[in-house]
Amino acid sequence: MRKIKFGTSGWRAIISDEFTFENVKIVTQAIADYLKKNNAKAVIVARDTRFMTEHYAQLVSQVLTANGIKVYMPQDPTPTPVVSFTIRHYKLDGGINITASHNPPEYCGIKFNPSDGAPAPTSITQQIEELAAKVDPKKIPTISLKEAASKDLFEIFDPRPEYFKALAKHIDFERIKAAGLKAVADLLYGTAVGYLDELCRRCCAELEILHDFRDPYFGGDRPEPDESRMKAVGEIVKRRAFDCGIATDGDADRFGVVDETGNYLKPNEVIALLAHHLYKNKRKKGPVARTVATSHAVDAVAQAFGEKSLETPVGFKYLAALLLNENVVIAGEESGGLSIANHVPEKDGILANLLVLEMMAYEGKPLSELRKEFAKTYGEFFNTRVDLSFATEGEKQDFLSKFKQFDRYLKDLKVADKDEIDGVRFFFDQPGSWVLARASGTEPVVRVYVEAKDQKTFQTLMNVVRMLIRT
Repeated sequence: MRKIKFGTSGWRAIISDEFTFENVKIVTQAIADYLKKNNAKAVIVARDTRFMTEHYAQLVSQVLTANGIKVYMPQDPTPTPVVSFTIRHYKLDGGINITASHNPPEYCGIKFNPSDGAPAPTSITQQIEELAAKVDPKKIPTISLKEAASKDLFEIFDPRPEYFKALAKHIDFERIKAAGLKAVADLLYGTAVGYLDELCRRCCAELEILHDFRDPYFGGDRPEPDESRMKAVGEIVKRRAFDCGIATDGDADRFGVVDETGNYLKPNEVIALLAHHLYKNKRKKGPVARTVATSHAVDAVAQAFGEKSLETPVGFKYLAALLLNENVVIAGEESGGLSIANHVPEKDGILANLLVLEMMAYEGKPLSELRKEFAKTYGEFFNTRVDLSFATEGEKQDFLSKFKQFDRYLKDLKVADKDEIDGVRFFFDQPGSWVLARASGTEPVVRVYVEAKDQKTFQTLMNVVRMLIRT
């Protein structure tokens, strides 16, 4: 058996390759050992809509209850942010979520959140990895869920009502309803079914729902509401003359947005727009937070309102710590995850989409106009992400070695600063320009991020990136 290794968001592996029933039992027993060491009594066990997740969730519950840990299990597939909310609301000792989030359909995963509801930090996942290495697969106890229920160790419940009440404290549903907004919502065959659709029905004047049923293949593609996947949503929005299109990924922790013209809004832009909305319209006070890979557009917003911008490595577990401790108004990452103060210390794609609707309702303007106003106020931010797959580890390391010499290939720009907080990042003498390369913590790829405040500088940096890829 290969060593169990947790990435930036849990342990993920290919189903029937490394993600097997035996390995699921091993990881679960390791988590149970960690929980018992910390005198834990009860957890939530949830799942997404991937292949066999209900069976994996049952197995996880059989192991936990055999270890004397009570399991609360939602009847239906459950969004990741709802798992976090449930932990905090019911004061549970943690949660195990059977999910691989936005990864391709052949993947599954186990994500652990401790008692604060945040993604488990490295200090905890390392302990779980060490405990997993010591587990004897032949000695892992299990009991039937019927027996567990008879011992008051297993209970099925519905987390929706309390989560909906919590959202109502952050979202002005009546204002959205009064605005008469028309929207397309793509649930991408995922856990947002029964959540985002139900909430939008309560506040949208017209609503078209897409892919509101389970498909473990996610329509033949990865369940991520990126620009490619949102193109079809944009076409429907234009054809029906709707106000916007919104979407979530497989476990509903990421968001996707298109405006009334069908144009896609990058998460970088959405995070900055929502920061402006929260400061201006809802009078929020406090800093913003973002990862090193996220656009500095949100920094410009915070600065305009006299607030600070905080920076973390990539991974929402780092942003979660700031949400818990720094009264952060909004925390976001360019991959499409965000949350806000006094909500959950976890990405919430449902919340993000509702905030977009709320922003439109407050402003009374089309999204495309809000985008233009933002650029006029804060300037333009040209940015992109390039995902690079390599056949071998050697090829990947060769690219990273070349990237570390990025400045050698520049003529008109000079390096102003460099850091290795997470990956390798260069800042240049043209204000607002930077590049970053880092290995993904959830997939076998290297991601390169580029941002500049003007098109010429952006193209100069992109030309170097293209050259490094070719050579």
